[in-house]
Amino acid sequence: MRPVQAILGISSANKVFLTKEVVQPYYATEFHFHHECQLTYIVESSGQRIVGDNIEYFDPGELVFLGSGVPHVWYNDKAYFQGSEHLRAQSLAMYVDPDQLAGTMEGFGCRNALDHWLTVSRRGIIYGGKTKTELIALFRTLFNREGMDKIAAFLKLIDRLMNADPSDYRFLSSPDYINSYSENDQQRMERLFQFIFANFRREIPLEEISSLANMNEFSFCRYFKSRTQKPFTQFVNELRIGYACKLMQDRYNQIEHVAYESGFNNLTHFNRLFKRIKGVTPRDYRKQLKTFS
Repeated sequence: MRPVQAILGISSANKVFLTKEVVQPYYATEFHFHHECQLTYIVESSGQRIVGDNIEYFDPGELVFLGSGVPHVWYNDKAYFQGSEHLRAQSLAMYVDPDQLAGTMEGFGCRNALDHWLTVSRRGIIYGGKTKTELIALFRTLFNREGMDKIAAFLKLIDRLMNADPSDYRFLSSPDYINSYSENDQQRMERLFQFIFANFRREIPLEEISSLANMNEFSFCRYFKSRTQKPFTQFVNELRIGYACKLMQDRYNQIEHVAYESGFNNLTHFNRLFKRIKGVTPRDYRKQLKTFS
């Protein structure tokens, strides 16, 4: 999926930041990026999130900061597109012009620390723990302030984002991720992603997915890896493991049940693949959920 470069217009309006509340049946499905940094708090919604080369599930309560130029999309679960009156996509968003912010902070002697944070945030940062609770409260406050009070709340929020407890955040994309999408394949990749999201819990034959892309198997494998920086099998496995992580949030879900529901027919293979992707066993991951939430 080629990420579309979105033009938000903050720079042309000579603004450092703007805030926006989103309430709609489901999020836009376009994989995109923009020069402005973005802070997103998911109030209501669930589905798959792609940030750079990271693929995970998201749920209500998620708080993510994206640096400049990071391709991203929040893609809702299938039920959201079926017109359910009980589901909606609601979030709070803040867009920050990094150049305007850096120029403003330079006069206060904070430029070096800010530049470093803006650079590392291009991997995408997800917050948790007590820090997330504090950040969400500050973020909500920002929407209820005007004038100098709003500016003061914004600066306090940025300071807290920059100086979060290391145990309360993690990066999303890999350190060497590069936005290298081509300019001619958006519709094809959107079609592939939507098919994979709908079918990843079953076996997807390479012949089937290659046919959907109108390519032979060899060409498809090379094409898909060049766009996602992941082989097709790895992409699907990471999506399955992400779904397993979502299911494990319910402590009553047995790990064996989680494995089969995520598309794995062999528990040993699931455990081995889970540890390879997440760095811990499924049981240890479930224990970690109690501390990072």
